[in-house]
Amino acid sequence: MDLPTVVTARRALGITKMYIVVAIFFSFMAIAVWGNVMYVNSGSGTASNSTAVGSLVSNAVSQNVGLAGKQSSAGSGIPLLALPLDMIPLLMMATPVVLLFVYDKNNGVLEYLLSLGMTQRDIYTRYLKATVMLAFIVSIIFVPAVLAFTYATQGAGTVAAILPIPLLVLPFALAVSAFMVTAMMAFSSLQKTRAGSNQPLGLAIGWAVTGPAYLVALLLPFRIGIYADLALVVIIALVTLAFLQSSGKLIRREKLLP
Repeated sequence: MDLPTVVTARRALGITKMYIVVAIFFSFMAIAVWGNVMYVNSGSGTASNSTAVGSLVSNAVSQNVGLAGKQSSAGSGIPLLALPLDMIPLLMMATPVVLLFVYDKNNGVLEYLLSLGMTQRDIYTRYLKATVMLAFIVSIIFVPAVLAFTYATQGAGTVAAILPIPLLVLPFALAVSAFMVTAMMAFSSLQKTRAGSNQPLGLAIGWAVTGPAYLVALLLPFRIGIYADLALVVIIALVTLAFLQSSGKLIRREKLLP
Protein backbone atom coordinates (compact mmCIF):
# COMPACT_ATOMS: atom_id res chain seq x y z
CA MET A 1 0.00 0.00 0.00
CA ASP A 2 3.02 2.29 0.28
CA LEU A 3 4.08 1.88 -3.33
CA PRO A 4 4.15 5.22 -5.20
CA THR A 5 1.56 4.02 -7.71
CA VAL A 6 -0.88 2.96 -4.99
CA VAL A 7 -0.30 6.15 -3.00
CA THR A 8 -0.94 8.27 -6.09
CA ALA A 9 -4.15 6.38 -6.84
CA ARG A 10 -5.36 6.78 -3.25
CA ARG A 11 -4.59 10.51 -3.31
CA ALA A 12 -6.44 10.87 -6.61
CA LEU A 13 -9.54 9.12 -5.29
CA GLY A 14 -9.36 11.30 -2.19
CA ILE A 15 -9.66 14.54 -4.18
CA THR A 16 -13.39 14.06 -4.72
CA LYS A 17 -15.84 11.20 -4.45
CA MET A 18 -18.01 12.60 -7.23
CA TYR A 19 -16.22 10.72 -10.00
CA ILE A 20 -16.46 7.44 -8.09
CA VAL A 21 -20.21 7.90 -7.70
CA VAL A 22 -20.63 8.84 -11.37
CA ALA A 23 -18.51 5.85 -12.46
CA ILE A 24 -20.65 3.47 -10.38
CA PHE A 25 -23.84 4.99 -11.80
CA PHE A 26 -22.69 4.65 -15.41
CA SER A 27 -21.43 1.13 -14.71
CA PHE A 28 -24.97 0.12 -13.74
CA MET A 29 -26.28 1.94 -16.80
CA ALA A 30 -23.83 0.12 -19.06
CA ILE A 31 -24.64 -3.28 -17.60
CA ALA A 32 -28.40 -3.05 -17.20
CA VAL A 33 -29.56 -0.50 -19.76
CA TRP A 34 -27.67 0.22 -22.96
CA GLY A 35 -25.72 -3.05 -23.08
CA ASN A 36 -28.86 -5.07 -22.38
CA VAL A 37 -30.84 -3.20 -25.04
CA MET A 38 -28.16 -3.38 -27.72
CA TYR A 39 -27.58 -7.09 -27.16
CA VAL A 40 -31.23 -8.04 -27.70
CA ASN A 41 -31.55 -10.52 -30.59
CA SER A 42 -27.76 -10.81 -30.82
CA GLY A 43 -27.88 -14.50 -29.89
CA SER A 44 -30.37 -17.25 -29.46
CA GLY A 45 -31.75 -15.59 -26.32
CA THR A 46 -32.67 -18.97 -24.88
CA ALA A 47 -31.67 -20.51 -21.61
CA SER A 48 -28.88 -23.06 -21.78
CA ASN A 49 -28.35 -26.39 -20.08
CA SER A 50 -25.06 -27.67 -18.71
CA THR A 51 -24.06 -29.19 -22.05
CA ALA A 52 -24.55 -25.88 -23.78
CA VAL A 53 -22.55 -24.08 -21.14
CA GLY A 54 -19.69 -26.54 -21.48
CA SER A 55 -19.73 -26.13 -25.22
CA LEU A 56 -19.72 -22.35 -24.82
CA VAL A 57 -16.67 -22.36 -22.58
CA SER A 58 -14.66 -24.66 -24.82
CA ASN A 59 -15.48 -23.00 -28.14
CA ALA A 60 -15.97 -19.32 -27.27
CA VAL A 61 -12.38 -18.23 -27.86
CA SER A 62 -12.07 -19.78 -31.31
CA GLN A 63 -15.57 -19.13 -32.62
CA ASN A 64 -16.80 -15.96 -30.95
CA VAL A 65 -16.22 -13.58 -33.85
CA GLY A 66 -17.76 -15.90 -36.41
CA LEU A 67 -20.70 -16.68 -34.14
CA ALA A 68 -21.30 -13.01 -33.51
CA GLY A 69 -21.33 -12.24 -37.20
CA LYS A 70 -23.90 -14.99 -37.84
CA GLN A 71 -26.14 -14.51 -34.83
CA SER A 72 -26.25 -10.75 -34.45
CA SER A 73 -29.31 -9.20 -36.00
CA ALA A 74 -28.49 -9.27 -39.72
CA GLY A 75 -24.83 -8.95 -38.77
CA SER A 76 -25.51 -5.40 -37.60
CA GLY A 77 -22.71 -3.52 -35.89
CA ILE A 78 -25.12 -1.70 -33.56
CA PRO A 79 -24.21 -3.89 -30.54
CA LEU A 80 -20.67 -2.51 -30.90
CA LEU A 81 -21.98 0.84 -29.64
CA ALA A 82 -21.73 -0.73 -26.20
CA LEU A 83 -17.91 -0.70 -26.47
CA PRO A 84 -17.34 3.09 -26.48
CA LEU A 85 -20.24 3.57 -24.08
CA ASP A 86 -18.55 1.17 -21.67
CA MET A 87 -15.60 3.58 -21.64
CA ILE A 88 -17.63 6.18 -19.75
CA PRO A 89 -17.29 4.66 -16.24
CA LEU A 90 -13.67 3.70 -16.92
CA LEU A 91 -12.68 7.20 -18.02
CA MET A 92 -14.53 8.60 -15.02
CA MET A 93 -12.26 6.56 -12.75
CA ALA A 94 -9.16 7.78 -14.59
CA THR A 95 -10.20 11.43 -14.35
CA PRO A 96 -9.16 11.96 -10.69
CA VAL A 97 -5.53 11.06 -11.52
CA VAL A 98 -5.49 13.66 -14.29
CA LEU A 99 -6.91 16.25 -11.91
CA LEU A 100 -4.34 15.25 -9.26
CA PHE A 101 -1.47 15.80 -11.70
CA VAL A 102 -2.62 19.32 -12.49
CA TYR A 103 -3.31 20.00 -8.80
CA ASP A 104 0.18 18.79 -7.82
CA LYS A 105 1.78 20.88 -10.53
CA ASN A 106 -0.04 24.05 -9.50
CA ASN A 107 0.84 23.50 -5.84
CA GLY A 108 4.53 22.76 -6.36
CA VAL A 109 4.42 19.04 -5.59
CA LEU A 110 6.06 18.15 -8.90
CA GLU A 111 8.76 20.73 -8.25
CA TYR A 112 9.36 19.11 -4.86
CA LEU A 113 9.66 15.66 -6.46
CA LEU A 114 12.19 17.08 -8.93
CA SER A 115 14.21 18.47 -6.01
CA LEU A 116 14.34 14.96 -4.51
CA GLY A 117 16.24 13.79 -7.58
CA MET A 118 13.37 12.29 -9.53
CA THR A 119 13.45 12.74 -13.28
CA GLN A 120 10.62 13.95 -15.46
CA ARG A 121 10.06 10.36 -16.60
CA ASP A 122 9.89 9.11 -12.98
CA ILE A 123 7.16 11.61 -12.17
CA TYR A 124 5.43 10.94 -15.47
CA THR A 125 5.21 7.17 -14.94
CA ARG A 126 3.97 7.55 -11.36
CA TYR A 127 0.73 9.13 -12.55
CA LEU A 128 0.53 6.96 -15.64
CA LYS A 129 0.76 3.74 -13.62
CA ALA A 130 -1.88 4.99 -11.19
CA THR A 131 -4.27 5.69 -14.07
CA VAL A 132 -3.68 2.31 -15.70
CA MET A 133 -4.05 0.54 -12.34
CA LEU A 134 -7.44 2.14 -11.65
CA ALA A 135 -8.67 1.38 -15.18
CA PHE A 136 -7.51 -2.22 -14.87
CA ILE A 137 -9.19 -2.77 -11.49
CA VAL A 138 -12.50 -1.35 -12.70
CA SER A 139 -12.31 -3.37 -15.93
CA ILE A 140 -11.77 -6.75 -14.26
CA ILE A 141 -14.87 -6.08 -12.14
CA PHE A 142 -16.94 -4.54 -14.91
CA VAL A 143 -16.39 -7.15 -17.65
CA PRO A 144 -17.50 -10.22 -15.62
CA ALA A 145 -20.51 -8.23 -14.39
CA VAL A 146 -21.54 -7.51 -18.01
CA LEU A 147 -21.21 -11.17 -18.99
CA ALA A 148 -23.05 -12.39 -15.90
CA PHE A 149 -25.97 -10.00 -16.39
CA THR A 150 -26.23 -10.81 -20.10
CA TYR A 151 -26.20 -14.53 -19.35
CA ALA A 152 -28.89 -14.15 -16.68
CA THR A 153 -31.20 -12.04 -18.85
CA GLN A 154 -30.58 -13.27 -22.41
CA GLY A 155 -28.93 -16.66 -22.21
CA ALA A 156 -25.70 -18.33 -23.26
CA GLY A 157 -26.29 -17.74 -26.96
CA THR A 158 -26.18 -13.99 -26.54
CA VAL A 159 -23.10 -14.21 -24.31
CA ALA A 160 -21.29 -16.16 -27.02
CA ALA A 161 -22.43 -13.73 -29.69
CA ILE A 162 -21.31 -10.53 -27.93
CA LEU A 163 -18.26 -12.00 -26.16
CA PRO A 164 -15.74 -10.01 -28.27
CA ILE A 165 -17.25 -6.73 -27.04
CA PRO A 166 -16.57 -7.04 -23.29
CA LEU A 167 -13.25 -8.73 -24.03
CA LEU A 168 -12.21 -5.60 -25.95
CA VAL A 169 -13.19 -3.36 -23.05
CA LEU A 170 -10.04 -4.13 -21.04
CA PRO A 171 -7.40 -3.34 -23.71
CA PHE A 172 -9.48 -0.41 -24.99
CA ALA A 173 -9.76 1.07 -21.49
CA LEU A 174 -6.04 0.68 -20.79
CA ALA A 175 -5.06 2.16 -24.16
CA VAL A 176 -7.41 5.16 -23.92
CA SER A 177 -6.51 5.91 -20.29
CA ALA A 178 -2.78 5.71 -20.99
CA PHE A 179 -3.10 7.86 -24.11
CA MET A 180 -5.10 10.50 -22.25
CA VAL A 181 -2.48 10.82 -19.52
CA THR A 182 0.56 10.68 -21.78
CA ALA A 183 -0.84 13.28 -24.18
CA MET A 184 -1.74 15.66 -21.38
CA MET A 185 1.64 15.37 -19.67
CA ALA A 186 3.58 15.67 -22.90
CA PHE A 187 1.81 18.85 -24.01
CA SER A 188 1.45 21.49 -21.34
CA SER A 189 -1.33 23.21 -23.31
CA LEU A 190 -3.55 20.21 -22.49
CA GLN A 191 -3.09 20.92 -18.78
CA LYS A 192 -5.02 24.17 -19.06
CA THR A 193 -8.67 24.32 -18.09
CA ARG A 194 -11.34 24.51 -20.72
CA ALA A 195 -13.51 27.60 -21.02
CA GLY A 196 -16.36 27.33 -18.55
CA SER A 197 -14.86 24.28 -16.87
CA ASN A 198 -12.42 23.57 -14.07
CA GLN A 199 -11.12 20.43 -15.76
CA PRO A 200 -7.96 20.34 -17.91
CA LEU A 201 -8.31 20.15 -21.67
CA GLY A 202 -6.46 16.83 -21.71
CA LEU A 203 -9.57 15.07 -20.42
CA ALA A 204 -11.30 15.84 -23.71
CA ILE A 205 -8.60 13.85 -25.51
CA GLY A 206 -9.69 10.67 -23.75
CA TRP A 207 -13.27 11.13 -24.84
CA ALA A 208 -12.30 12.15 -28.38
CA VAL A 209 -10.31 8.99 -29.11
CA THR A 210 -13.40 6.86 -28.42
CA GLY A 211 -15.23 8.70 -31.20
CA PRO A 212 -14.11 6.40 -34.05
CA ALA A 213 -15.60 3.44 -32.18
CA TYR A 214 -19.05 5.00 -32.56
CA LEU A 215 -18.53 5.37 -36.30
CA VAL A 216 -17.37 1.76 -36.55
CA ALA A 217 -20.59 0.56 -34.91
CA LEU A 218 -22.76 2.67 -37.21
CA LEU A 219 -20.96 2.07 -40.49
CA LEU A 220 -19.57 -1.48 -40.37
CA PRO A 221 -21.12 -4.92 -39.86
CA PHE A 222 -20.37 -6.77 -36.65
CA ARG A 223 -17.61 -9.07 -37.90
CA ILE A 224 -15.63 -6.31 -39.63
CA GLY A 225 -16.37 -3.87 -36.82
CA ILE A 226 -14.73 -6.13 -34.25
CA TYR A 227 -11.48 -6.11 -36.20
CA ALA A 228 -11.77 -2.36 -36.82
CA ASP A 229 -12.13 -1.73 -33.07
CA LEU A 230 -9.18 -4.02 -32.40
CA ALA A 231 -7.12 -2.05 -34.92
CA LEU A 232 -8.18 1.16 -33.18
CA VAL A 233 -6.93 -0.18 -29.85
CA VAL A 234 -3.60 -1.13 -31.43
CA ILE A 235 -3.19 2.32 -33.01
CA ILE A 236 -3.91 4.09 -29.71
CA ALA A 237 -1.47 1.81 -27.89
CA LEU A 238 1.27 2.43 -30.47
CA VAL A 239 0.82 6.20 -30.25
CA THR A 240 1.00 5.97 -26.46
CA LEU A 241 4.19 3.92 -26.66
CA ALA A 242 5.65 6.50 -29.04
CA PHE A 243 4.89 9.24 -26.49
CA LEU A 244 6.53 7.14 -23.78
CA GLN A 245 9.66 6.60 -25.84
CA SER A 246 9.87 10.32 -26.54
CA SER A 247 8.98 11.40 -23.00
CA GLY A 248 12.50 12.63 -22.31
CA LYS A 249 12.18 15.15 -25.13
CA LEU A 250 8.48 15.96 -24.80
CA ILE A 251 8.37 16.48 -21.03
CA ARG A 252 10.72 19.31 -20.24
CA ARG A 253 11.50 20.20 -16.65
CA GLU A 254 9.67 23.50 -16.89
CA LYS A 255 6.45 21.71 -17.86
CA LEU A 256 6.33 20.21 -14.37
CA LEU A 257 6.77 23.52 -12.59
CA PRO A 258 3.88 25.78 -11.53
